[in-house]
Amino acid sequence: MRRALNIIFTVLLTCVFVLMGAFVFRSSYMRLGYAFKDFGLSVGYYFCEMFGIAHSITPTVNEIPSVQTSQITLPTDFNGFKNNTSQYFTLLFNSDNFNGWLGHISGVIADFAKILVIILPCILAFILIIKALYKRENNKHGKETIPLKVFKFIARFTYQPLKRFIVGYINFIRSHAWIWVCWVILWALNFNLGTVAVEFFAYYFYFAVEFDFGTIYTQFVKLFADLKTPFIYFPWWTLLFLIYPLFDKFRKRIANSRLRHYEARNCGFINELPIVSLTCGSMGKKKTTAITDMALSQEVMFRQKAFDILQKNDMKFPFFPWIKFEKALQSEIENRRVYNLATVKCWVIDLERRGELFGYDGERYGLVFNDGLKEDGIYNVLSTYAQAYFIYIIESSLIVSNYSIRTDNLLADSGNFPMWLTDFFPTNFRRDSRHAHILDFDILRLGKKVLDNNPNAGSFEFGVIGITEIGKERGNNLELQEKKKSANEANQKNDKFNSWLKMCRHSATVDNFPFIKVFADEQRPESWGADARDLCDIVNIVSSGELKLAMPFYTIGDMVAEWAFDRFIGLYYDFRFRRGDTTLLVYVLKSVTAWLWKRNIKIYNRYGYSVLKIEKERGTMDGKVSKKKYYLMSAKIYRKRFATDCFADYFNDMALRANVGLNDYREYLTECASVDELQAQNSYFVNALYGIGGND
Repeated sequence: MRRALNIIFTVLLTCVFVLMGAFVFRSSYMRLGYAFKDFGLSVGYYFCEMFGIAHSITPTVNEIPSVQTSQITLPTDFNGFKNNTSQYFTLLFNSDNFNGWLGHISGVIADFAKILVIILPCILAFILIIKALYKRENNKHGKETIPLKVFKFIARFTYQPLKRFIVGYINFIRSHAWIWVCWVILWALNFNLGTVAVEFFAYYFYFAVEFDFGTIYTQFVKLFADLKTPFIYFPWWTLLFLIYPLFDKFRKRIANSRLRHYEARNCGFINELPIVSLTCGSMGKKKTTAITDMALSQEVMFRQKAFDILQKNDMKFPFFPWIKFEKALQSEIENRRVYNLATVKCWVIDLERRGELFGYDGERYGLVFNDGLKEDGIYNVLSTYAQAYFIYIIESSLIVSNYSIRTDNLLADSGNFPMWLTDFFPTNFRRDSRHAHILDFDILRLGKKVLDNNPNAGSFEFGVIGITEIGKERGNNLELQEKKKSANEANQKNDKFNSWLKMCRHSATVDNFPFIKVFADEQRPESWGADARDLCDIVNIVSSGELKLAMPFYTIGDMVAEWAFDRFIGLYYDFRFRRGDTTLLVYVLKSVTAWLWKRNIKIYNRYGYSVLKIEKERGTMDGKVSKKKYYLMSAKIYRKRFATDCFADYFNDMALRANVGLNDYREYLTECASVDELQAQNSYFVNALYGIGGND
């Protein structure tokens, strides 16, 4: 039904446009006919002159057609134009003309003052009436006033169906681009724009032969006459609906460019970090936010680096059937015969044993690549390519962490070479998402394991490791004094986690690049033992800046939204305090304010960013500090990427088992605590004072 209605409305609109062209803009089509005549004669004249063909063609492009005569208000020659221009500026700066202009302005101001005198008392009376009505208190919870019910009833049968139809029709037109393209062409002809284009080429062919500069003014006169039609008939107010979206698109493009620039700067900072880094700062300094942001960026950079390795190794043997090789590897991955880098290497070794080259003509194109330093056989290159392809194509997160991180990178595959969509600031956010892998710490332990015969042990090769609160996991030297290397159970001294940190790059290196990075955070660097901490760089977060906006030219919109919210919210809660019902005025004001507020917060969430001021130093903490900036873009990091309260369920479980809450705690009876109230604190200090619990 809706589709049929859209088609009927489209046919009716098209008929109206055609009829307007036939009856209102008939002269435009007559003028178009003259333009095609000028074009044909100019083209004929051009070719005859260029190739020396005898002819009697007289170009008409410099003549003013009879259909245009009534539209011309300019002088027909340039001398007349100069004389009229001189007279115009003489009159423009004449004192009588200036006095007349002032008189006109004063008349407009007087009329405006009269209207203002009439309107102001009405506005004042309206405000007083509203205040008087809204001072009446009631407890009609959830009730609606009669004016609001009437308004909603009328809107249900007028505004809402009209809005649904307009929105649906716009989507219909967008999905059938040929309709609006035909309309644009039709109105271009109605407004003489097609004539202007044809006349331009007609004069171009004529001028290319004659180079007659004296005829340019005639073309200007004809152009001015042709453009009178759109200036007379075009509804210029409709440009607001075209210009504003274009302006909005322009400033959003600038904002996205800035955000991508900040992301590139972040990537440069991450690349400067060693394989292991520790981010530190006091509570609320966005430590976990920072390492999550770094992990997301590093995952994308690993994909990009793997792609770069694929490109370079492809060029080593440019005529090798890489797509056959890739499809064979994909089949092995799908059948679980290949599931890590080690099995990838074994698969290529098996190919070499069987001499399988997928139809590659080795005699013609060669089996050895010489880079000027060394020679690489084709199977060495295939092994490197296969490992990089495995890292690139694996359709899961490359992040392994002890807290959940959500990613929304998407693998686009049409059956040939797959491409990753990894932009953090796309026009439309991707809905598909996946989460980081659960970090089983046993996969990072080269010594004793917490779980004997853990099936995951020894399986980790490459990826991004994220560990929040690593000091609580690993402990510092003082906390580990009681731990023994000889203990039967796994502990921080015998699990060889630090040995893994020192050697982790060996399992993750492909084509001399280590595909591994460890990001950890803790409040104090000393909370992590010195042996491990010395391996890394310490990133101290000095301060977290306020939210800024990357989108330019939004100051007025921001001010309007903030002013509307601040003005309305006080009135609204005063109304809520006095009354329990909903009135028409509050409904309308809240609708407008909520629309402005939601639009404003969406813009800040989409294009907002804050700057972390950080100081980077070696884990040895030798005092050599370099100051840096790190950019947190809201659209990237705050899009449900992680939970800052990642250990909340531990405390939720305790709270559920306690069966009491804040309201159940005892309160002090006076300003000074009694003995009983002091002892109710279960304080070490108070118990020691009273000799309770063996404290001295």
